[in-house]
Amino acid sequence: MNPTTDTPFASYIQARIDQITERCTQCGKCFEACSMLPYTDLEGAEPSAVTRSVVDIINDRGHAPEGAAWVQACQKSGSCIDACPEDVNPREMILYARVKLQQSAFGREELSQRGRNFFRRLSGIIRATAAIQTPPELYRRLTAVRYRKKAAARNLFYFGCHILKTPHILLSCMDVFDRMGLDCEVVGGLGHCCGINHFRMSDLEAGAAMGTRSLEKFRSYGSEQVITFCPTCQMQYAEYRPLYSGPGDDELPFVHVTKYLARNLDTLKSLCTAPVNKRIALHLHGGTDGVEENVKTILACVPGLEVVEIDQHKDHGYQCPTLLLPGAPEAMREKLFSSARAAEVDSVVTVYHSCHFELCPEEGNHPFELENFMTILGQSMGFDYPDWTKTFKLYGDLDRVLAETGDQLRRHGIDPEKARGPLKVALNG
Repeated sequence: MNPTTDTPFASYIQARIDQITERCTQCGKCFEACSMLPYTDLEGAEPSAVTRSVVDIINDRGHAPEGAAWVQACQKSGSCIDACPEDVNPREMILYARVKLQQSAFGREELSQRGRNFFRRLSGIIRATAAIQTPPELYRRLTAVRYRKKAAARNLFYFGCHILKTPHILLSCMDVFDRMGLDCEVVGGLGHCCGINHFRMSDLEAGAAMGTRSLEKFRSYGSEQVITFCPTCQMQYAEYRPLYSGPGDDELPFVHVTKYLARNLDTLKSLCTAPVNKRIALHLHGGTDGVEENVKTILACVPGLEVVEIDQHKDHGYQCPTLLLPGAPEAMREKLFSSARAAEVDSVVTVYHSCHFELCPEEGNHPFELENFMTILGQSMGFDYPDWTKTFKLYGDLDRVLAETGDQLRRHGIDPEKARGPLKVALNG
């Protein structure tokens, strides 16, 4: 995004900025639709002035501070996308504006170093958290890069990176697919990263390069589609796809797991035979099209299950961990859990592994369980993988976790004491 960098990637980004600038009428509808305004000082700001400021930012012009403040407040809920009357994706526009602001504040080299450092820290956290829950041979099998080494599979299940911190959800997916008879190859882990962590550090070029390498690996399987679980991976490879491969690629479709399962209801119904006699409420986020209705349709296959509607902030971010604006996570949780208590549910059921990882220790504070929807499907199909993530978080005692898992960490080649720092961040953060 540096105008002095003459690369195909920089040229493409500039073309997108030019297109957004041409289409955007600065009407302010996207700003008006933003669900994050109550957590900022921007309520009462002139909508058209704010959007004009964002357009100024992406074009390297002087800008009003309100535009920069709105850019920093974005939590990617996607509420703005449907509000735009001009077929501009405001979430994409804000992505470019954030990068421009970050590059102005830190410079490209510092941002690149920040991206590398963040990725290394994240890798250590994921590795340690997965290691205390999975045998080393299973971890190696799940994360192996088998680029061009396997026969073609009709479907590719791409589970991303962070679900390795909640392996019971990943294993439930694989078990369900196996019972459905899905011709599927499984790929994921940091060797198949979509590059989002570099994107978050505003190093778009490094993130795009990493995601492009992963996309090439996916294509090598000759699959008809990629089934995703992670909402971030789905967003990156669906909404921001040209950042990886440029316009006019072969458009290998990325289909979220909820859409795939909702398309195969007859098979699901034949497999969900055991009653799950629970009254549940779904924890929902916007940002990924169709997920809410898909999950409701899927869970309707489970005999005995009652899904109740509750009042919640579905427009607060697209997942829990990236909802970072002060006050917003607390408001989201308070409404979710108070509504669930009022509805007297047996379980609050998450859709995304990321939300489950964040919310599961709340089970110790409320009269209901915290479960994932794949766990519910598994219970109806006759299997139930232990949720060690929740168990270890509910301990609230890292010494106890290390005492119970030290031998397994050593089998992974990890010194338990060196794992203490990453696990403290993961389990107590």
